[in-house]
Amino acid sequence: MVSLLLVTHGDLAKALLDSAALIMGEPPLIESYGLYHGDDIDELKEKVKNAIIRLNEQSEGDGVLVLTDLFGGSPSNATARSFYELGDDAKTECITGVNLPMLLEAASNTSYMSLEELKKACLISGPQSIMSLRDKIQI
Repeated sequence: MVSLLLVTHGDLAKALLDSAALIMGEPPLIESYGLYHGDDIDELKEKVKNAIIRLNEQSEGDGVLVLTDLFGGSPSNATARSFYELGDDAKTECITGVNLPMLLEAASNTSYMSLEELKKACLISGPQSIMSLRDKIQI
């Protein structure tokens, strides 16, 4: 089973997890971290790195998919630095721009898809969920 790790600014990761749980029940093997004003980016990097190690063990080597909110933001930069420090041995992938449909896709398929399949499914479902409501329902 692939593990999931959400790393975002502020309470976004927690809010996404709470919303996902409301829709589908409590998903397994998910952790989340938020970066708040005044937090140390190096501390976040260490939390992310340690979570990846722990979740990789819990997933029995199936890997960890990290979802961050903003490419180039501190959460994705901390994740990138964690990847660098862990090296090629860590079975990890990261997708930036997380949204609720992407999280639901990931959380509902961690038992059925490999890390690479899950990454591809999220890269499809995330952007497909972005649309103009007015155009879609033709108001």
